[in-house]
Amino acid sequence: MTLFNRPLIPVLIATILLCPAVGCSGGGSSRGHVRGVLTDGFGAVINHPAAIIALLGTDEVTHPAADGSFTLGAEAGSYVLRGTFSDPDAAFRLSGSRDVVLSKGQTLDVGLFSISNSTLEAAWEQYRKGHYSLAEGSFISYLNETRSGQAHLGASSALSGLGWTRGRGLDRPADAAGNFDDAIAGWNGNVDAWVGLAGCELSRMRSDGGFHFNDAVEAIGESIDAADEYSSAPTHDLISETDLMAFRSLVNFLNGNTLAARNEALNIRDRVAADGNGASADAIAIVLAFTQ
Repeated sequence: MTLFNRPLIPVLIATILLCPAVGCSGGGSSRGHVRGVLTDGFGAVINHPAAIIALLGTDEVTHPAADGSFTLGAEAGSYVLRGTFSDPDAAFRLSGSRDVVLSKGQTLDVGLFSISNSTLEAAWEQYRKGHYSLAEGSFISYLNETRSGQAHLGASSALSGLGWTRGRGLDRPADAAGNFDDAIAGWNGNVDAWVGLAGCELSRMRSDGGFHFNDAVEAIGESIDAADEYSSAPTHDLISETDLMAFRSLVNFLNGNTLAARNEALNIRDRVAADGNGASADAIAIVLAFTQ
């Protein structure tokens, strides 16, 4: 008995010859893929069709989907992933790149792929250094440059920066609250703006004599209820979600909601001791001392 029927031999030869091309014997495709979500420098998703993501050295170019996601494929190897978004009419440009290594038959998930603007980053750096007048000018300059396309995402970050600069640095809480409102109107998911607005609502008491406790609690609740754990560390002031909870406890106490204030203070006391800032520790101490 022969091992193969004669009519099957041409088919078997063709199959063997095709194996390297189609990844037989478990070899898999020779291509790899990279996927991610295109964002600006502060986490806002960019989904504008004019945004471009490319693998330099190849013909692979794509645009982000409605949720900012993208996928590119190329032969296994090392590449530079490059993202750009520009609007010449608004003198607006974001760009960024990172090295990626694609493996045969596998998909590399880079997560959030951030592209940014040097003017905006310089403004935040001036804020962090305490150069508030310079920061204010830089944020305004950025806003004057970004007036079309998907520039509202960057504008939301700049408006938030302007709010922090005017509220925390230049002690103009009423002006800052307006900036935070505008930032949220441009991007409702700008948690940093909600945090800043909460602080401004409390600070405005000194300028207008009004009680803005409910507004402050509402704003801080928006921040805490956001999907991700809040941290201002990427840009400023090192405020964590733990600090937000301590702030909410204090504002509830000031607003007469002593039971809610004390319950939250008790629930987060250990957390504040572990990773809260000094102001949070003071806030919890005040609440617990006056709500026994």
